[in-house]
Amino acid sequence: MRYTVHWTAPSGPSREPHALGTRAAERAMTFASMGAADVYVETNDGRVFRAPAQMAALVQYAQTADADQV
Repeated sequence: MRYTVHWTAPSGPSREPHALGTRAAERAMTFASMGAADVYVETNDGRVFRAPAQMAALVQYAQTADADQV
């Protein structure tokens, strides 16, 4: 699990692991579009990409980082 999507909903904070950065970016954008607060993706190496503003940067990062997974 290389990526963890974090978000805050009315019921409280949640997180969801993903093996691929593009999938994590898709999920983060889904949560952000549904009105969740503080949506971001954290990588295993400690990088943080905030949704929606930094999702393009996450996808670009994931192209290199996930190349061995495909």
